[in-house]
Amino acid sequence: MSRFRPPQKPGSQYITAEGARRLREELDELWRVERPRVTQAVSEAAAQGDRSENADYIYGKRRLREIDSR
Repeated sequence: MSRFRPPQKPGSQYITAEGARRLREELDELWRVERPRVTQAVSEAAAQGDRSENADYIYGKRRLREIDSR
């Protein structure tokens, strides 16, 4: 029993052209629409004062991390 695998045809086995297009659209939506909106909300929440008990600030920072990791 050998480990030989016949050559595969070029191209990705993991993502289709449609899937790549949807990922690009999601990235564009997150980067150009949602992230600026959340950033504005975080800056407004930060201006209110105490950040340790500010739910809007905490949620906004968490959402920014989610957007950046996505």
